Amino acid sequence: MIQLHTAAECRQADRKAIDDCCIPSASLMEEASCAAASILMNRLDRHERILFVAGCGNNGGDALATARIMYTHGYGNISLFLHEGRQSNDRALQLLICQRLGMRCVETMEGYDCIVDGLLGAGLSGAVRPAEQDIIHSINSASCPFVVSLDVPSGICDDFHCDEPVKADLTITFGSDKTSLHALGNRRFTKEIVTVPLSYPADAFSASSVSLASVQDYRRLELPADSYKVSRGRVAVLGGSRQYMGAMSLAAKAAFKAGCGMVTLFTDPSLVELASAECGAEVMVRPFSDFRALAATFDSVLMGPGLGLGDDARALVEEVCSMPLRTLILDADAIRLYPGTSKASSLVLTPHVGEYRSLGGLDGSLSPDGFYAELEEMARRLCATIVLKAECVYVCDGVQTSVVDGCNPSLGVAGSGDVLAGIVAAVLAGGDGEVLDAVLLHQLAGRSLHEKAGFYTAAELVDEIGVLR
Repeated sequence: MIQLHTAAECRQADRKAIDDCCIPSASLMEEASCAAASILMNRLDRHERILFVAGCGNNGGDALATARIMYTHGYGNISLFLHEGRQSNDRALQLLICQRLGMRCVETMEGYDCIVDGLLGAGLSGAVRPAEQDIIHSINSASCPFVVSLDVPSGICDDFHCDEPVKADLTITFGSDKTSLHALGNRRFTKEIVTVPLSYPADAFSASSVSLASVQDYRRLELPADSYKVSRGRVAVLGGSRQYMGAMSLAAKAAFKAGCGMVTLFTDPSLVELASAECGAEVMVRPFSDFRALAATFDSVLMGPGLGLGDDARALVEEVCSMPLRTLILDADAIRLYPGTSKASSLVLTPHVGEYRSLGGLDGSLSPDGFYAELEEMARRLCATIVLKAECVYVCDGVQTSVVDGCNPSLGVAGSGDVLAGIVAAVLAGGDGEVLDAVLLHQLAGRSLHEKAGFYTAAELVDEIGVLR
């Protein structure tokens, strides 16, 4: 996994390099700009028309230095759009070099094959000023097929939520990948992210509470040679109603395919026969009333898929939450009905954004710092691990947050969340895996299926889980 850092932490790393190691700030800018220029020259032809938008600060200096390097390497169709104002020393130096080279400045953003955004960068604090917001709007409105942001898309920062940052197709971020780029609501503006490391001292960054995980971090949970069905764990799934029958069977079958030794589905008595036929012989199906006597035998209990929001469902959720279970996973309707306390030794909640709001989260638009702080505080308050499902998946235990940046919208298929909940239940029941392992397996299966078949159903996703587990 890769640690993510705030812009403030990146500025501290800059200062450590400059003050403690005597590395000139202009040297760090040159290093960042050489790397950015190399990335862009690998993607753009020399004849393409490229516009660099340069702000007044060091992000503008990065843009001008990158433009100058490309210009001197044969990219002759480069123009500069300058935002005027009080400029930093390094930006002033880069502008002087560009002027001495005879690079042209323009006042329009139309007619370019690529726009490189160096307006604000990660150093922004607070709201974007009106003049700069107008420039951001012009970048987003330009008929340009490829927009690149240096460091962060302008408008994104740690301590303020911007409704309209630059919409980048590629973000080249410097020093470290940043928490703000992956915060809820921002990922759609950053698209592809490439991190350029800089010559920071080894101790430039302290340990971060936010990390980035990808499918490459998935550790396959091997079965010991002497494993059998009981040693692989017992899972109970409580769910289903006449309105929502499919969710419970998807969750139960996903738990089985994810390696659970024994899966029992508890549902409404009127659905037992139908559920038995749907789930097949690998899943035992019983009425809700049988769970009380068997609760202590299960390694993990998943409650919620297709449960509904009626009075009977509420009473059942409250009863199960009062039981001293080993591991309880609440998904879907059970999250909305959660009474706020649980006697389970371990509690996992798997909300999407709407269900997260029902727990008291996201009261208005939060800054990236505010979002991560709220998520950690909620996990601590509920004494739970929260798996927040959005454009990224955020796994938070109250101390550490793992951002699973799958960038796989095909997983947004109906029933996908039920499959994930079943995987979580199975992985935790087996005793050798963690919640993050389950989320990564879900992501890996979605990516694998999308590459092989394009769009797919949740039932096909269940089968792919069995292949990759």
